[in-house]
Amino acid sequence: MSTSPLLTDNSPQIRDDLPILFLAVGNAGGQLISHLPKRVPELTYVAVDTDQSSLDALTFERKILLGETLTGGMGTGGNFDLAQQCLDAGEDQLYSLFQGFKVLVLVAGLGGGTGGGLGPSLADRARESGLIVISALVQPLEAEGGTRRNLAESSLQQFRETSDGVMLFPLEALKSQEDPSMVLPRLLKKCGMEIGRAMGGLAVLLRSGWLIPLSIQDLIQTLKRADGYCRLVAVSADGEDRIPHLLDQLFSHPLIDRGSLLAHSGGVVVGMLCGPLTPVSDLERISLEVRRVLRSDADLKIGVAQDERFGSHIALVVMVAEQWSTAPVGLELLAEENALEDEEIEAGGEQSALKTRKMLVQGEIELATSARYKERFKGMAPTIVEGADLDTPTFIRKGLRLSFHKESSS
Repeated sequence: MSTSPLLTDNSPQIRDDLPILFLAVGNAGGQLISHLPKRVPELTYVAVDTDQSSLDALTFERKILLGETLTGGMGTGGNFDLAQQCLDAGEDQLYSLFQGFKVLVLVAGLGGGTGGGLGPSLADRARESGLIVISALVQPLEAEGGTRRNLAESSLQQFRETSDGVMLFPLEALKSQEDPSMVLPRLLKKCGMEIGRAMGGLAVLLRSGWLIPLSIQDLIQTLKRADGYCRLVAVSADGEDRIPHLLDQLFSHPLIDRGSLLAHSGGVVVGMLCGPLTPVSDLERISLEVRRVLRSDADLKIGVAQDERFGSHIALVVMVAEQWSTAPVGLELLAEENALEDEEIEAGGEQSALKTRKMLVQGEIELATSARYKERFKGMAPTIVEGADLDTPTFIRKGLRLSFHKESSS
């Protein structure tokens, strides 16, 4: 069984009608998508940094060095305030950055410095320019220290406020699948390759040419309702056993907690990418097995794109919400509630309005004292019996491989 990149290097281009900009901010952002201009050349890539040497290592068509007079082109050294000064000093260079684009995918690391310091402000300016902003962010290892982790959490919150949606890549989750004795440079390289693969999948996912459409609005709706963040994974396989191998990669992927997050999530987006000779039965089989794992009430969006560049490969690009909010209240209902509250204030004062407001809030269900829930699943308590989470499918809890052997004919 073999795997391969989502796209080959020597392939004809498919044009995309939606103007999309991939913006790498800082050294980590640039390294993570340095392979994409060659793999998916139909999109636009720009790198922004305060470190000249980091920019020199990239092959992007456009690279912007900020704050050269302030840092001498040697970076900000993790100083968020200095990063902001560099941004302010580079207004002229950034003036036309977002013109002509509809979607911005901002890629950055949160370990401190240019990515975490400049990223939220750039995301905010892009939204002011009318762009849809998706931020893809790398969370540092816990071992990287309290200061870096605190800076990362602060920056992450700002990104959430200035972006339409956030895709989070925790290095700690990726580390869990590796050999504990692995040296740090090799670990970071392997984690970077996995994240870069997911970003390549996202680039393909955002293109046009779907047989079963999966639009940018489908992604944004899921991102907005993810009451927290989304995880993104990309897997691919070839050969006679490609379907079980593909599903095995997905259900054991560390970024989705080896299938546990997929089983609990309220919102999932699946993009199937394949060659023109792929039988419909293969796609149906993938869809069925994924749906078997999901909650019955999960909001699942599926798209299928066919392209001769995939040949006999099938790839899955899967976005999974860590948490899930209830459906937004309609504007008309909100207006009625506000009007009712105003009437109550005029008629009976603030206490009466408070009673009205309480009537509009969904009641809470009292859980059994033995029930426990995990932090990332706030608002949805799993069923824990003798230490086992029964909401998680048995094959995931017990680490069993699924059997996809064809039934013998009678």
